[in-house]
Amino acid sequence: MITLHLLRHAKSDWDGGEPDHDRPLAPRGERAASAMAVYCRQQGIAPDFILCSSARRTLETLAILRGGLPEGAKVETTREIYEVGAGQLVARLKTIPVRTRIALVVGHNPGMEDTVRLLTGDGVGVKFPTCGLATLESASGWAALGPRKAELRRFVTPKDLV
Repeated sequence: MITLHLLRHAKSDWDGGEPDHDRPLAPRGERAASAMAVYCRQQGIAPDFILCSSARRTLETLAILRGGLPEGAKVETTREIYEVGAGQLVARLKTIPVRTRIALVVGHNPGMEDTVRLLTGDGVGVKFPTCGLATLESASGWAALGPRKAELRRFVTPKDLV
């Protein structure tokens, strides 16, 4: 059994005029990421492997979230999952190291939302607000991930934590 946590980055700031890839978190996003870090600690979420988009807002979200995660997870930062669709994201998930039991991906929408829809086969799926966290489980290994190969076990948003 593998567990996949998909976290959309926290709310970013649109006012600085930076290119999209370089936008920082907004104060609201920092608060949401802090609340999600507390949630992760309380729930015992402990990924072995973390895959994070190279965008500034995802890196800042992960930096705050790390306060709620145990140390020791291997972290890979890549532009390869910046604003990609579900097919590309699932293709990347298939390359997660085979010994990984629990992975966390910090990325973007619509890729996160569409990935949940693809992996679960749920035509409706979940709407991913910023800093939303979906937890999926699959009896297949990473290399076998694909349509209808996972079940959504939990979906939490910052509003749920207030």
